[in-house]
Amino acid sequence: MSAARHTRFASPVTLLREWAERSDRQALHEVLFLGFTVDLPFLEKVAIPVARGLGARTAVIGDAAQGLYDPVDVRLAGRSYLHGLARCQGAFHPKVVLLIGEHACRLAVGSGNPTLSGWGANDELWTVVETENDASHALLADLADWLEELPAVVNLAPWSAGHLAELAALLTERHVNAPAGPPGGPRLLHNLHRSLLGQLPSGPVEDLHAYAPFIDPAAHALRALVGRLAPHRITLGLQPHWSSYDADTVRAALDGLSTRIRLLDETRMRHGKFVEWRIGHRRHALTGSPNLTRAALCTSTSDGGNCELAVLTADTQPLLPEEGHTTALTTLKGRTIRPFTSVAQPLVLLGAKTDSEGLHVSLARSESTPVVISTSPDGSPGSWTKTGSIPAQETESSFPLAEVPGAAVRATCRRADGSTAESAVVFVYSPVHCARRHTVDTGPRLRYDYTAQALFADERAARRFENDLLRLRELTVGTSASSARVSPAEGGAEAQVAVSGIDRWDAYLADCRRMIGAPLTDLAFGTVQLGLPQPPASRWIVSAVTGTGALEDDESSEDGAEDEDLVSAGGPAAPQVPPEQRARCRVWAQRWAATLVDPDGKPAQPLSVRLLVANLYVQLLAAGVWDDHDHSWRDGLSGLLDALTPKKGPSPAEQQAPPETRRRVDAVVAVLMTLLSQDATFTGGGEHDVLAARVWRQYRERVARAEPAQAEDLLLPPEQALARVASWSEAERLITLAQENDPDAETIEEFSRSGWATTYEDGLWEIKGSFGNPVPVVTRAAERLGRHHTNGVLVRARSRNRWAFVAWTAPYLVLLNFPARVWSTYRIRPPATPASRFSGGDLSAVPGRVGAPIPLRAGPPEALRNTLGEVGLPYPELIERLFREDT
Repeated sequence: MSAARHTRFASPVTLLREWAERSDRQALHEVLFLGFTVDLPFLEKVAIPVARGLGARTAVIGDAAQGLYDPVDVRLAGRSYLHGLARCQGAFHPKVVLLIGEHACRLAVGSGNPTLSGWGANDELWTVVETENDASHALLADLADWLEELPAVVNLAPWSAGHLAELAALLTERHVNAPAGPPGGPRLLHNLHRSLLGQLPSGPVEDLHAYAPFIDPAAHALRALVGRLAPHRITLGLQPHWSSYDADTVRAALDGLSTRIRLLDETRMRHGKFVEWRIGHRRHALTGSPNLTRAALCTSTSDGGNCELAVLTADTQPLLPEEGHTTALTTLKGRTIRPFTSVAQPLVLLGAKTDSEGLHVSLARSESTPVVISTSPDGSPGSWTKTGSIPAQETESSFPLAEVPGAAVRATCRRADGSTAESAVVFVYSPVHCARRHTVDTGPRLRYDYTAQALFADERAARRFENDLLRLRELTVGTSASSARVSPAEGGAEAQVAVSGIDRWDAYLADCRRMIGAPLTDLAFGTVQLGLPQPPASRWIVSAVTGTGALEDDESSEDGAEDEDLVSAGGPAAPQVPPEQRARCRVWAQRWAATLVDPDGKPAQPLSVRLLVANLYVQLLAAGVWDDHDHSWRDGLSGLLDALTPKKGPSPAEQQAPPETRRRVDAVVAVLMTLLSQDATFTGGGEHDVLAARVWRQYRERVARAEPAQAEDLLLPPEQALARVASWSEAERLITLAQENDPDAETIEEFSRSGWATTYEDGLWEIKGSFGNPVPVVTRAAERLGRHHTNGVLVRARSRNRWAFVAWTAPYLVLLNFPARVWSTYRIRPPATPASRFSGGDLSAVPGRVGAPIPLRAGPPEALRNTLGEVGLPYPELIERLFREDT
């Protein structure tokens, strides 16, 4: 079966996710991403781990001058996937996503770059081809031909060119062996040797509709397009402020023709490009990467134009949206062309590869002077060291010392005119590390696929999930309760290398996805925090095309350039749980949590499941599922903390898990601890205080190691009534407290949450805040601080013009309650405490006073004298400091 699917998807990430959720669990062998602008950190967040997790060998190739990344932010290039650069006279501009499986293929050809804008914010156009059961499609055969021809016209590193040749061979073999498909249908057009415009049929046509975000300054492509198709009527789509055009040249190019201008709305950047025409009742369309520019449409790559890829389709639906205002051509005014300065003769390093023979590097063109090659472990400033030089007039060189996969490499040279050129950074590619994985999946897994919203809203799904958890628990009895089986690739030393280092994390997540599904794995580990928008309901579609608003770099040629203006993806959001479902959700959460640990305290579920249930619990708290007076969630959080960090330590399998799992667990523990500490203190005696203090003592060390960014998906906004959420600042404050070696840090933090400022100077603690009666405050502070200072503490609590002072050395407490000027001494024996004795603030009702009050001028009572001696503060200095501001 093969088909060009006429539907919409949010972004090419959808193709990967659909593959991960295939019912036949078919292996994915190859993944290819091509684009003009490439955002590697973005891909490493949303696509590379999924592709590698499915076992696929993965390659990302983009224009050599258009990388959207800082080298220090790139973690996986060279280690998990091939990152290649392409160089031609114009822009390397195709947008392709290719997935090749054991028996199926997916191909998307369109307008979206592999960036957050191209895959998530802009309105893009895609043609999607699906094949199953070893079938093929004409577009796949066309793509194979293009991939095979590409290295002859576009500069690529030899290993990148070889990689594309291998993909071409796979597609060709499948197409040759597949049954013949139906005649006709969409075909792939490229401009390696012939312009795209020259491959379009000649006119006349009845209607011509066109849109692209970029029209060349001279409107050369528009003039040529009209000359080719000879339309009776023309409709040109423009976004008035966001499209790039010169109104004068557009009017001149279309002068004398029946032309209308459709001014499209600007709620989203429309980055999809198309030319469509009608002959009779049939519509034809050219979609893909080319803008309405001379370099894209009118010039071949070999003649200095861009490298473009497009799909020619018949019988399409209208592509130009029926929206906005239609105006006459004569009313078009203004010029929105963005200034562009080209860099003449740049130094382009196409790539670097390591193997048993050493480090190999490749330039796009030779230089008249030697080119210095430098390497860095991570691309950070000050970390670069010289490796060697490429001789003058040479484009390739090898160095006998092998480099670490993923290391950063750059080239520099001093030219004959005295100028210095520096290349963009590339990353050392290791074919061994990036090879396709061969895994055998025999482990336990959930029977059904779930999403958090389904579990919260569908009682049947929640019940199935509980049964699935119980079944998974039974299957893991007698085995280590690990979250995943890190399955090494079959084979010898090379296979072991392929799943080492950072690549282990990909393998780990892949096994988790096979066990509990991709959506639940992402919940458990917070691995997808970028909310890619869902497709809108507009009719911005073509054949197998989708719409996915931000403006992004796209064309870097003589005809103009696009600017990047990324739209931030929305942050994490709390789920919506209807009021009638809340009681049921509370019950389900408790029952899910009950499956995590055996009665003896050993983990009964894999770590991924324990993290998942913790995430669901936090989401339900953010949804306001528990009423204000219902604090049963506190015991639930305590149990989840015990499940995440078992008393007997992690199992051997968990000890072998990638370090990312420990960082995730630490961060989740910090979030749960933050929630548990709300409306509680670690030093109080209330029910919630005692629970929080017990858990704090047990897990403080893990909280101290936590990084809030590792659990950003759990730091939800308080959008719902009765929501219980942990904010970023709360989590950071708790982590800082856990890292403090000061034994008084917890007490100071408790006072800070009460709105009191605490300072200490030369033996005297000062508590300042807004409170009516300072006596309960100062005695509470003395009790808390005295726990760590058994030799005694001196504390004053001040609020506006009232203050009270206490000297506390168990069992004696000496009180001075200003404006009274007498010392009162009390004996406080356990289980009573200073806080419990003076909590009411009425001194006449406080038992345990020793003797009569002593005036200040009579000197200190004995208990005060002893405390002052231990603290090292003379009595006259104490009096002077207490009354310095009140005399």
